[in-house]
Amino acid sequence: MVTLNAAGCAIVHEVASRASYLRSALAALPRAGIADLPTPVERFAPDGFPGLSEGATAEIKRDDRTSALYGGNKVRKLDLILGEALAQGRRAVVTFGAYGSNHALATAVHATALGLETHAVLSPQAPTGAASATLLAHVGLGTSMHPVDGWDGVREAVRIERGLARRHGVEPCVIPMGGTNALAVLAYAEAVLELDAPPDVIYVAAGTLGTALGLAVGAALAGAPTRVEAVRVTPEAICNHAVVERLLAETVAKVRSLAPTFPGLSMGELRFRLRDDLFGPGYAVVTPESEAAVDAARAEGVELETTYTGKALAAILMDARRGGLSGQRVLFWDTYNSAAMPAPGDPGALPAVLREYIGECDRLFGRTR
Repeated sequence: MVTLNAAGCAIVHEVASRASYLRSALAALPRAGIADLPTPVERFAPDGFPGLSEGATAEIKRDDRTSALYGGNKVRKLDLILGEALAQGRRAVVTFGAYGSNHALATAVHATALGLETHAVLSPQAPTGAASATLLAHVGLGTSMHPVDGWDGVREAVRIERGLARRHGVEPCVIPMGGTNALAVLAYAEAVLELDAPPDVIYVAAGTLGTALGLAVGAALAGAPTRVEAVRVTPEAICNHAVVERLLAETVAKVRSLAPTFPGLSMGELRFRLRDDLFGPGYAVVTPESEAAVDAARAEGVELETTYTGKALAAILMDARRGGLSGQRVLFWDTYNSAAMPAPGDPGALPAVLREYIGECDRLFGRTR
């Protein structure tokens, strides 16, 4: 029997009211209408993974199905980001990513469908067949691609922004790498509200942290005991605790701009762990663990990739083998896209450095087109 004293009642009221602030803030935001929500939660072969048979259950959140046009976790973010861009009368978008960035491609697919001109500032990554296919899809969509030497594309982006502002008479919408800003965090805080019951733990890839932090924020505001295992898959300079703290502060400020009496949320209230043990020797470098995880998922009819989702699933498999998940309800958040890739374009239309990159991908992995 549970007895609630006055203090206990006050805590219940605070949790309920903070969730209502989240809903109120989300209701005030414009949307592009590109997301097919809610996405399903499915059982995910608990008997097929070592260690998950000891009283544990495993499920998968199918955010690979956020859109039949092009899915994945970026669609929830873009629904709010592009919604705001349209409301502000923007005519073009500029975003960032690695050569094979799913975010850059998702942005190109959905922004183009909405009539927005798309520019992508692209950074080098290790050759993969998927990255080659992504670049060719950009050509087919008509994305303006701007390769840069490293991960910092700010100078190139400023040049592009100025040119677009002169041409269109209005500043373009600049979307950060991974589509991660306060709107992105709110999009994934909202995603938690789709769950019928809170899991004990959510495993998710952590690239630019908007998705992973959003899940932790949503759980905290809903009063759920869920912890988030955020598996780092990008360089530490991009994915670190300082970024988490900055994003949380920006998200709290965004909610307060829409709901001024929002009481706030602190890092200490989040059940959030950023882990580095599955990253491997570099961004997009295939590890034996991620390759094995992709194979395990494929045996259950789920297609993952080795850069993001494969490493997140590898964390589940590793923790299960060590006996750390017994008796828990585990939710794997699938952030990949399972819709058909856009039709490829002519590689001859790519900038020279990207043509050379595709040639290297073909040499290593065979033609992907």
